[in-house]
Amino acid sequence: MAAVVVAGVVNVQQTIPVGGFPVHYTPVRYATSPLRLDVAGVGGNVARGLTKLGNEVRLATFLAEDEAGRLARDTLAREGLVGPGILGADATAQSAVLVDPAGRRHITTDLKDLPTARYPVELFRTLLTGADLASMSTIGFARDLLPVAADAGVPIAVDLQTTSGLDDSYAADWIAHASIVFASAESLTVSPVEFAEQILARRKARVVVVGTGARGCLLATPGREPRTVAAWAPFGVTDTTGAGDALFTGFLHTWLCTGDPGQAIATAVLSAGWAVGFAGTGRYPTSADLDALASAPDR
Repeated sequence: MAAVVVAGVVNVQQTIPVGGFPVHYTPVRYATSPLRLDVAGVGGNVARGLTKLGNEVRLATFLAEDEAGRLARDTLAREGLVGPGILGADATAQSAVLVDPAGRRHITTDLKDLPTARYPVELFRTLLTGADLASMSTIGFARDLLPVAADAGVPIAVDLQTTSGLDDSYAADWIAHASIVFASAESLTVSPVEFAEQILARRKARVVVVGTGARGCLLATPGREPRTVAAWAPFGVTDTTGAGDALFTGFLHTWLCTGDPGQAIATAVLSAGWAVGFAGTGRYPTSADLDALASAPDR
């Protein structure tokens, strides 16, 4: 079992099914698929996913004593994730996600004051004691914590999400510190291969993964040709919300166990494929779930 510090947003997320995009205006609509209320956010998704796979997770985040915060704390408590790293806030982050029948999603996020919040450095340093990895989300309060993890000798993993690439000045600090870099190809201004080569050329990152949606992902490591890995959705595609977090989580779990990027990316694809088969982001696969997928006859 690996020990992972996860720094990132935990929010309360309302998932709303829609008939398609753009959404047709009507004053009242009765949903034919259930609305869902989940605890989510990148920090929440990664922490819960890693915990479900059997890892020890120390969560660094902010939650208020409001209705959303109490719901989040109750959910995290049931999963063993409430600890000293969860600090108070004026308001809890929230999001609303519209999902169409093809699983495409549109997310509206209200981060409250988290982009400008300051997380106590000494507390974070305590959380890092004995940790094998720090997963650092690209939320503002995590920026000052990057050199703290680096000084402690703890490897850093980051998912840049929908970055434009090396011209994204906001992401520069995370790129400069991370050993493992994930990103989505959706907003890149260069090809996934070129982006990965640019990151590796900086000689800090040892693994780069670029998600390419329904096509799967690209894996790049130093000294080897980048390779593509096809996506696989064994249960079909119900909702792509959180698929990138599932890809990231699956990779980190196996990479921590084996140190082998090839094995890790195989687990990552299974994890993402499992996740898109369910609505919302409240369900996470266990190792047994992923083992069953890996041994499926049609795999």
